[in-house]
Amino acid sequence: MIVALIPAHNEAEWITSVVRNLASQTRPPDRIIVMSDNSTDDTVALAGAAGAEVWESAGNAHKKGGALNQALDRILDELDDSDYVFVQDADTMPAPRWLEVAGAWAQRHPGAVISGRYASPPTGRSLLRIVQENEFARDGRAINRRGNQTRIVVGTSALFSVGTLRALIRARLDGTLPGPRVGEVYSTASITEDYELTLALKTLGFATLSPPECDAVTDVMPTIRELWRQRIRWQRGAFTDLHTYGLNRVTAWYYAAQGLWTFGMLTVVLIVAQIALVVALTGHFSPAPVWIATLPLFIAHRILTVQRTGAKGMLVAAALIPETAYDFFRYGVYLSCAWRAITGRETQW
Repeated sequence: MIVALIPAHNEAEWITSVVRNLASQTRPPDRIIVMSDNSTDDTVALAGAAGAEVWESAGNAHKKGGALNQALDRILDELDDSDYVFVQDADTMPAPRWLEVAGAWAQRHPGAVISGRYASPPTGRSLLRIVQENEFARDGRAINRRGNQTRIVVGTSALFSVGTLRALIRARLDGTLPGPRVGEVYSTASITEDYELTLALKTLGFATLSPPECDAVTDVMPTIRELWRQRIRWQRGAFTDLHTYGLNRVTAWYYAAQGLWTFGMLTVVLIVAQIALVVALTGHFSPAPVWIATLPLFIAHRILTVQRTGAKGMLVAAALIPETAYDFFRYGVYLSCAWRAITGRETQW
């Protein structure tokens, strides 16, 4: 049995299409449950009309994670360890064969969590959307190179065996995992519940896999302000969760990734500062021939790594400047979060 859970807060625009998309999967869920969390629009009525079971959260102050915990608390007792729970966002459209493919992978890899991959709708054609799409396309290539092992179980779409979820709850209760000893799947102490959940699963030895056929179409952030808020939450949550888990064999890669990101950021900033200083002192800048000779190879690499985003994505990658500006935006996010971590300032969702 597969039970699909869709946490939803004021998703009237999407919910009908989302429920119908799930129902039309080549391997549809046996139950589709929409968990409405403090919705004030027509989410409840539309979800019911589309054919879903509709539940409403009660007294939830922990947003998505809290709503999912309430739903899971209700359904897990009704399921066998060999059953599955599929969790997806209420603004996401999994590919038609998502559950069929993920179910087959889960059968071959008992206990593993099957995570989706980000895919963007074809309507997203602004420059800001394209650079985000290119970023996610490169993430997908990295997953391919790791043999379809993913570092993060994404919140947009993921398939869990009930046995895995029960093991996770037990580990939280007996103190095997850090944090409050509460019998919940999603940690409400974390502002990035998916990142923390990934660390918990890997600590318990569960594999996290992402087949290439498991794309899930979800929109990217349409404005710089919304993107800034999203990325601040992601990065600050990562810092906090890594501090909670500490440095160990599971988190070592995540700590190393943060260190490499810092090194890369400082390297780029220092190069730019050096070029600016040379121009200020001499009035011109003449790059070494080796850099000019390797530039075409660098551009070719940028283009080839975003082929799946189409011609516009490849053109933006070739132009270099938009993605360079986006990199500096991400540096700003990182530095802001580092400062928040140092000063103890909290980040709210």
